[in-house]
Amino acid sequence: MSQPSQHEFASRLRGWRRARGLTQRELAGDALSVSYVSLLEAGRRTPTPETVRSLAAALGCAPEELWAGAAGEVARPAALTLKFGQLALEAGKVAEAHALFESVLAAAEVEPLVQVEARTGIAQALAAQGRLREAATAYEALVQEAIRSPRYLSSLSVVIRWCRCLYELGELSRVVEVGTGAMRELDRLDAWQSETAIRLLATVAAAHFELGEVTQAERLLREGLRRAEELQSPPARATVLWNASHLASEDGRHREALELAEEALTYFRRSGQQRQVGRLLSQYGLLLLRQEPPRVDEAQQLLEEGLHLLHQVGHGYDRGYLLTELARAHLLKGEPQAASELADRALAELGPEAALERARADTVLAAALAAAGEWERAVTGFDRAAGALRQLGASRQAARAWVELGNLLDQAGDSARAVRAFREAAAAVNLVPTAGSAEPLSSRPG
Repeated sequence: MSQPSQHEFASRLRGWRRARGLTQRELAGDALSVSYVSLLEAGRRTPTPETVRSLAAALGCAPEELWAGAAGEVARPAALTLKFGQLALEAGKVAEAHALFESVLAAAEVEPLVQVEARTGIAQALAAQGRLREAATAYEALVQEAIRSPRYLSSLSVVIRWCRCLYELGELSRVVEVGTGAMRELDRLDAWQSETAIRLLATVAAAHFELGEVTQAERLLREGLRRAEELQSPPARATVLWNASHLASEDGRHREALELAEEALTYFRRSGQQRQVGRLLSQYGLLLLRQEPPRVDEAQQLLEEGLHLLHQVGHGYDRGYLLTELARAHLLKGEPQAASELADRALAELGPEAALERARADTVLAAALAAAGEWERAVTGFDRAAGALRQLGASRQAARAWVELGNLLDQAGDSARAVRAFREAAAAVNLVPTAGSAEPLSSRPG
């Protein structure tokens, strides 16, 4: 066997151990010390041939495969390559994960279930890269195949990911269509006894809410909370509470909204779900900005914490959403330049396909431009954002953008165009415009 570097062997050993789901103590067993395994994985020791054989036996692989590097990796089973891809995706190494999933599909004689998992991984990698349309197409193909097979229930998590891609693309009516169809199937099979099923319900409720169908959204969330309590599932309850906090805040019940979000955040922190914590900190920051008076410093601190987390484990659109709220915090602090820069960063992170979130970021950017005295650019930005939201069917968000545009035009002395903007807002959801509205636009599903 050729001699690998200490770091090559360390990386390979660490990957095999994680793929097998072992701790360092379990891998060490009686033959080695935990500290020695730790030093090997850190690349600070070179193993003896006897040590390699002992480790390989514990990992269930050939010593040559653990030792040999590229030659060993060629022979690596597809299922193990799949696991490495999933680990890379969890670690935010999206390009590496994508390549590993592709190599699984290129291998000979791959089990059907492993193929499905690899295709699902590719779709997740595409979504993480902001290639939402490709990801949605990949998810749809997987779901359509599952409908015709006995494994439909096992594909529910794929249905949710598909719905979230559609949500980010702004295809809210399609989210409702796909999600409602899946829920009918759950009713038919009497198969609501899972956290995944309740997460699907919450996702559909969020889409109804953005479409202005508040009564339907509230009904679904009440049903979701009841089902979560029957299931005695803390994660399902946390997901429903996360979405319920949106509705409470929208209804002006800001204290209740904070309490709901706090309970959800506490659960996700305890469970170590870092990406969910980062995403929920975005929502929590928004709720703090909606308090009267706005709790700007506290919101900024939590948003910066969330951004740090999402740089480690989040996707571009997760960071984009959070940066939009961070921009809003700086705007409320009277820092339009910083707000404008953060909104630009949000747009860059979101990518070109996240239509709904881009419109929200555009609205904050326009408000920052207005605060800096760049009226014409601000009006253009508001007009673009509100028009995009209207086309997407996000009537509640569109109304907010039109109201904010109307207030801006009124401040600039352009009363005729201000009146037209207020009429657009009223037409969107029969909303009566009020002076001085600075409400943020609504939030993403949990």
